Amino acid sequence: MKALLFLVSFLFSSTVLANNYTTVGQFGWFGVGDATQVSETKIYWTGEFSGTYFADEAGDFLNSASMRCPASMELDLANNAQKAHGYCMIRDLNGNKGSIEWSGSGTIGDMGGSFTWVSGDGPFAELVGKSSDKFRGVTITNWEDGMATGVAYWNK
Repeated sequence: MKALLFLVSFLFSSTVLANNYTTVGQFGWFGVGDATQVSETKIYWTGEFSGTYFADEAGDFLNSASMRCPASMELDLANNAQKAHGYCMIRDLNGNKGSIEWSGSGTIGDMGGSFTWVSGDGPFAELVGKSSDKFRGVTITNWEDGMATGVAYWNK
């Protein structure tokens, strides 16, 4: 009976921990893609952001995870506005895989939004469906060749 109670207690506490897991950190990214001038004031971009996620807590399983994020973005130059949507495939240092879907909006070069965990194995599996995470994406440099670098702050 004690073993059964321990097992039920362990399973319940594991579920609670997974549902309450929130990583805090930043994802340094490099963006590559193609921009299409839709009108004088509208640009549509498709491409990929990729880089490494650094958690504020070294013990976070996401610390030093690799990320690849196919995305699209609409820029409204007349109103200094942008909106974007995409996915990120994530691989941690142990080879576990996860993915998120994200969307956001804001001024050009500075936007905020949210993301939802959509798939995963290992420690990512228990996060699927969790959608309370937030991000703020900031473009630091728009390079002359159309590439960009920046950072996305998660839950900060």
